[in-house]
Amino acid sequence: MARWLEYEARDTFLHKRLHPLTKMALVASIVIASGMWWDPRYQLILLLLAIIPVYISKLPLYWFTVIVVAVVTSLYPVAMTSLGQTNPEIYKVLDRTWATTPVLVGDVPLIGRLGITYGGLMWLLAAEMRSIIMATYMFVFIYTTSMAEVTDTLLALKVPQPVVFVISIAYKLIPHLSRAVDHILSAQRLRGWSLRHWNPVMIVRRAAPLMKPLMRRVAITTEQITLASQIRGFGSGRVTPTRTLTLTTLDYVLIVIATLFTISVLVSTGLFKVGLL
Repeated sequence: MARWLEYEARDTFLHKRLHPLTKMALVASIVIASGMWWDPRYQLILLLLAIIPVYISKLPLYWFTVIVVAVVTSLYPVAMTSLGQTNPEIYKVLDRTWATTPVLVGDVPLIGRLGITYGGLMWLLAAEMRSIIMATYMFVFIYTTSMAEVTDTLLALKVPQPVVFVISIAYKLIPHLSRAVDHILSAQRLRGWSLRHWNPVMIVRRAAPLMKPLMRRVAITTEQITLASQIRGFGSGRVTPTRTLTLTTLDYVLIVIATLFTISVLVSTGLFKVGLL
């Protein structure tokens, strides 16, 4: 089974039938649309559409536990930023009187007195939905596209070699560190170590047996990457892709659809305020 954020070879439509460039174009169009739209109703469309690639790719559902943790832990700062939107000028579509109507007013630690408005709630919902949408589509792309396919595609597109190198390293680093964490946890648990405790201060103190070997592993991995780059003469010559960029008719159709969708989102949002609050 693949680790979190690691490609796994499977016999699915997204693994076998679509070119990496096509998947890049589709994911980029979704990310741009999600970034441009602030109306939760429009975000909901992208979120519901995400069910299709998740189901087709057979993406492991445990990957989404990270999204849940991220949404919960970031809820307070995101909520303070979103709910603090009191300037009526930021609302381009909603009725400004309704959007700035307080629903609840109270004192918030470190912030002071805060009034929750209808518009602020919609900002908060849109911000959280955007994070889920972008993470979900990126998960599908990473799970269905190998590092070799990504690097070959980028090199065929004449992307600078240092940029491709950084992307390939990032592509493999997280699964590698995930395995290292599992090995460290297993070794420490065999010695009777446990991170669980009711006191947060004790949890931080107990994390030392995990963090120290993990930091050593990160340093060792960095040194290994540096030595490997020097031995292979990184940057001394031109790197050629191992595959040519051959697209099928389906790939061309989907890339055109993704491009037209992106243009329509940019034009409709910029000129007609579609998807804005």
